[in-house]
Amino acid sequence: MRILIVEDDPSILRLVKETFEDAGHEVLTATDGNTGEELFTTQPIDAAIVDIMLPGLDGRELCRRLKATLDIPVILLTALDEWEDKRQGFELGADDYVTKPFIPEELLFRLQAVSRRYQRSAASQIQAGPLRLDLREYEVTLEGQLFYLPKKEFELLFQLASFPGRVYRREELIELVWGFDFEGDERTVDVHIKRLRNRFDHPALTIRTVRGVGYALEVNG
Repeated sequence: MRILIVEDDPSILRLVKETFEDAGHEVLTATDGNTGEELFTTQPIDAAIVDIMLPGLDGRELCRRLKATLDIPVILLTALDEWEDKRQGFELGADDYVTKPFIPEELLFRLQAVSRRYQRSAASQIQAGPLRLDLREYEVTLEGQLFYLPKKEFELLFQLASFPGRVYRREELIELVWGFDFEGDERTVDVHIKRLRNRFDHPALTIRTVRGVGYALEVNG
């Protein structure tokens, strides 16, 4: 994804930017609200992280203008922890609210979870080579043959097939499919991947293991 981060604290901005880039995302940055608005009105972005206390245009107004222009996930950052401030943020269209100090990886997971909701509401059916998945009916079709998978197997396959070739880290798949509060470990992903491989032995489809990282669905031919 291409993510806009608007944060006036240089150390926080650098840390969040590095975390998101390490996860494979493209990052645009701004240190004030006016520059942030200029970026989202002139360049395509898929999500935004906006600090509330910004010089120039403040984060609340930036969030309002952004949501009025684009239907994308927006997370607000703030040093405040008052319910009234959070309420105002949600009323302006924010999808989540993270209070400083925070762990950058948690912010990454939160954005992925919010993005998953957007992705699923926008695309109920996807096609990856000969594989077709219908989210509304939880159906998988492979060259005319219909499959009904257990819920988590389907959701894992749907996530991989949504972006063929994209490498997902195991911990990322845990968050996207099982949720941030899942108490199991990453071996759960390995078990479900093995089951999917056994079900879909097809020359045009490969669930590739990236050693020490995770998995990607490859469409061949």
